[in-house]
Amino acid sequence: MKKPSLESLGLYERTPKICIPLMAKDLAGLSLQLLENRTLPGDLYEWRLDRYEGDIELGLGIYKRAVSLPLLCTLRTKGQGGEIELDPPEYLRRVRELIELSEHFQLIDIELCAGDSAVRELTEAAHERGLLAVVSQHDFADTPPGEEMLRTLVHMKDLGADLPKLAVMPKNPLDVFSLMSASFEAYALLGPVITMSMGEIGRLSRAAGSFTGSCITFGAGARASAPGQLGAAELRQVLDILGRGL
Repeated sequence: MKKPSLESLGLYERTPKICIPLMAKDLAGLSLQLLENRTLPGDLYEWRLDRYEGDIELGLGIYKRAVSLPLLCTLRTKGQGGEIELDPPEYLRRVRELIELSEHFQLIDIELCAGDSAVRELTEAAHERGLLAVVSQHDFADTPPGEEMLRTLVHMKDLGADLPKLAVMPKNPLDVFSLMSASFEAYALLGPVITMSMGEIGRLSRAAGSFTGSCITFGAGARASAPGQLGAAELRQVLDILGRGL
């Protein structure tokens, strides 16, 4: 697949793209999840490599043979909601190794908590290999003030993010609207972003990207990867309804 741009992936379109997570632990599980998800209305996949224990390059080969959709590769650390404990130097090394396999995928997740220097290094390495960089931050405890969320998204862009990604945990509906407002402001300043308010309360934000500038929303296939995720099929229905007339 030709190396992508935001335009070629349709990320400037009003209706968000649906990304389906792959949460397999081995090659057999990956093949099974791809088979189970084959009829779902996804636009791209995210492969959560923090759960995976097999050979990554072999897995990427299986993906390319089974699916023609773009792929986001993510190594999510425990502090950010993943299943692998890595100190900053080890995280940097592992993501750099993943970037070296760039011919097999299109987008790479880079955690903001790795530190500014590491994030800049990784976004530059990703761009050199033709990858789009998704710089991400997840707050599972709270929803920061709107101004702080906007500053975080702008800072991600300054560090080289093609797509700044921010996920926060709401305590009430006002927190959800605060996230959505910050997302809209960031979109007006930066272009497409990825934002979501997690949990049951935050589900509205996952379907509201047409109004908030969030260009990718995550819809569960065989298994959800975060609290509050809608199934990909029901998410498509909601997006189609909300997108009428836009």
